[in-house]
Amino acid sequence: MRVAEAVAGALAAQGVSCLFGVLGDGNLPILDVLVREHGADYVAAAREDGAVLMADGYARAGGRLGVATVTHGPALTNAVTALTEAARAETPVLLVAADTPPGDRRNPQAIDQQDVIRPSGAGVQQVHSAESAVGDVVLAVRRALTERRPIVVNVPTPLLHLEAGEGPGPFREDHPPAPLPRTEEVARVAAALARAERPVIVAGRGAAGAREQLVALGERTGALLATTLKAKGLFGGEPFDVGVCGGFATKIGRELIRASDLLLAVGAGLNSFTVDGGRMLAGGPVIVHNDVRPEAFDAWTPADLRVLGDAGAFAAMLAETAEPKTGWRTGETTRRIGAYSYETEYPDGSDETGLDPHTVVAALERMVPRERTLVVEGGHAALSEPSRGLSVPDPSGFVFPVNFGSIGLGLASAIGAATARPDRVTLAVTGDGALMMNLAELDTAVRRRLRLVVVVMNDAAFGYEYHNMLHRGMDTGLSLIPRPDFAAVARAFGARAATVRTPGELDDIKGLIADPSGPVLVDARLTRAVRTRWFAEHENGLDPAEPEFRPRYR
Repeated sequence: MRVAEAVAGALAAQGVSCLFGVLGDGNLPILDVLVREHGADYVAAAREDGAVLMADGYARAGGRLGVATVTHGPALTNAVTALTEAARAETPVLLVAADTPPGDRRNPQAIDQQDVIRPSGAGVQQVHSAESAVGDVVLAVRRALTERRPIVVNVPTPLLHLEAGEGPGPFREDHPPAPLPRTEEVARVAAALARAERPVIVAGRGAAGAREQLVALGERTGALLATTLKAKGLFGGEPFDVGVCGGFATKIGRELIRASDLLLAVGAGLNSFTVDGGRMLAGGPVIVHNDVRPEAFDAWTPADLRVLGDAGAFAAMLAETAEPKTGWRTGETTRRIGAYSYETEYPDGSDETGLDPHTVVAALERMVPRERTLVVEGGHAALSEPSRGLSVPDPSGFVFPVNFGSIGLGLASAIGAATARPDRVTLAVTGDGALMMNLAELDTAVRRRLRLVVVVMNDAAFGYEYHNMLHRGMDTGLSLIPRPDFAAVARAFGARAATVRTPGELDDIKGLIADPSGPVLVDARLTRAVRTRWFAEHENGLDPAEPEFRPRYR
């Protein structure tokens, strides 16, 4: 069996049934076998960065290994931003990349691929020989799953047609049990809760498997329930859920969390974004931090009490020992939470030049099925308001491809997410500048007939830069982009599309986006006046201490 066949067989044995890629002479021998002989579903991307982003979105939304493949040289360098994003998101991704023959100076695509990869934070697994090829692939899969980052399998093309050696069986992921919390540490937390009158539980991604225990703990102690941005949706439906803690908090969530006298962080890093630069701690709460990683403690926010151990076990032990209290769970709190609405906090500010972005978000919340996957985008109008105003059914329904602070990664990530979860409508909110960076991938979505709604928050500018320059008295013309007719472009690709400029036109698109059978694009033409007024009303303007103007990507 040739190495190309053996590598394809090893991937199939690992359960790889879907992968994303761009064909080239270096990777086609592996891909051909994987599709033809093993029945893998191959999603052909327009660009290599798109392929890796699709694998990333697939892994995040589907909770499984994402796999992509590219050829060598420029194909790999095209993927570096996507690899960096996946590495910073701690996404298990396998990228099978061909490599040029060692020492072939005549090949224009030759480059030291390991040196290209390493600064991204991804790992490299070299295929050393025909004899070791299968074992190298299995090791790469193990590393991607256990190290929680992308691993690039670097396959020199001269090996592909050599006879492969025998390899180990497939790697099967085994999750060792997390350590149990120490009884005396739990007792100290119970004592602190007994003294608290207004506790709040803030759960992160590390607590995603402990929802039931945390809900029970909240009921026992009278605590509010909140999450980090990346655990958004964990407590959806709970009456005392106040949403995201941090820069993307709602007004009511911000008020209640800031008034809490004990903050119990479970599986959450407590980074500067979660505490909003310290603003969420305005009430001076006792801070309790539970995590399975000792290095997480005090890395961002110092804690008064630290408990090492499994989140579910910690919550269950604490619920057994904590004193029953009413805490926040009063009729008044119920009234305040029930009275809140996003539309009341952000009344419509649309004008003759276009839509208020808040109004667009509120309409999407009403129209798009709640059983959704939401993919946001880096940029001015496509990040903060969708993250704040749109709900998701659970944390896997929120894909946040902004860990590298880049724009232009949303559409491809959404294609991967939609592929992983065809049972859900995928809602991708992007900006006009961001979409122009990866518009070609709309063709991929159309070919796949994905249940994907792409909403372009189109302010005809690089929005953050526009307001930044306006505030500083610079020439805002440098940030402006003539409004392309995105709806016409989408129709040319084969998608359904609409352009909306008024609240009335927004109401008319419900039938288009409520249950799409294929890709739909909505070009939402925005007014810049809403954000301009915000700048004018805040004396601090672009003061980096202002939460609205600090990068808030994590």
